[in-house]
Amino acid sequence: MGSKKKKAEKKKDFQKTKLKVGKTTAKPDNYTDTSFTARSISLPNQSIAKKVDAHLTGQVDLTHHLLLTKHHSAATRKEVLNYIENHLPSSPSLYKQILTLTVSLVTDQSASVRRAFISLLAACADKQPGLLELHMRSIILFVHSAMSHIQGDIRSTSTGVLEVLVDKAPAALVRGYYVKTLRQFFTLMSWTLTDDKSAVSLAVNTTSSLDGSSKKARVGHLTFLTKFLEAALFEQPVKESSTSIDWSNCVTTHPQTPRYMLPANSLAFAPLKLYITELPSNMLAAQAANSSIDGAYSLYDLEKVSSEDQDTRRKITYDVFLKPLKKNLTSIMKEGGEAGKEANTCIAVVDRFEKDYTKASTL
Repeated sequence: MGSKKKKAEKKKDFQKTKLKVGKTTAKPDNYTDTSFTARSISLPNQSIAKKVDAHLTGQVDLTHHLLLTKHHSAATRKEVLNYIENHLPSSPSLYKQILTLTVSLVTDQSASVRRAFISLLAACADKQPGLLELHMRSIILFVHSAMSHIQGDIRSTSTGVLEVLVDKAPAALVRGYYVKTLRQFFTLMSWTLTDDKSAVSLAVNTTSSLDGSSKKARVGHLTFLTKFLEAALFEQPVKESSTSIDWSNCVTTHPQTPRYMLPANSLAFAPLKLYITELPSNMLAAQAANSSIDGAYSLYDLEKVSSEDQDTRRKITYDVFLKPLKKNLTSIMKEGGEAGKEANTCIAVVDRFEKDYTKASTL
């Protein structure tokens, strides 16, 4: 009896129900109606709404917002950066966390996010003086990465960060990273430092493969270069501290005593190469042959020379960068337009430096 009932139930599953006109199939018992629609979906755990910590007497807690700087949406990242800029804390302890979590946005895929970070960086520098000097090394690492990035739009906005640095912390930028930044700038503009045929060919191929620098972007690049050279080559003398010695007011045993005291600039004896072991090679032999008697710097000395003092920066610029700068800037100036105007302004700075340096060296 039981087996016949089971067979009938199984047979019923394979039978096709004949429907009458105008009637639909009956809904199963576990049917869920999904015909409704919603205008928006709220995700409270990803909201950037204002959060207030009661222990900080109403001060905005930015910990939640800083985590959202890694959000997958570019619009959210931009909104978070703008929010942080408008609610910067008064406590200096939080600024390290802000820079650490946002500095990587220099190479963000979205141009609006990169511009928002530049604005935030300038606001942080105004809010906390001395902040950029403390974190200059980490910022420069990401900026140099952006200047050599494979995407052209990221390279185009890289000097925007450098312009903030040269405006807010020029001394720290030029003293620690003058040579590296200027060499990276040559790479950004597809310029060469030598007239070697292989270097020129490499620059041409790089320009064609990376699509060079757009005319609009070159205006910003040249604006930064003008400010950068001004800060590095015509730096205002630093006020002497209370521990420094004013030799003009000192009574010494000999008039030439100050000349034999500790030097005021770093690496004063670098041209003597007292602590450098060089291996003989054809390249180094050619370098030695082209070096002048007064210890002129060459392209191969840039990796081991510090540019902390202004005299060294001026000498490096005159020996290595002056001729390529004038050549490439003159080429852009002949093109005309906004880039030509900026190139003309930059050439004026270079010519003023050359005249000043030549005059000083003949004294």
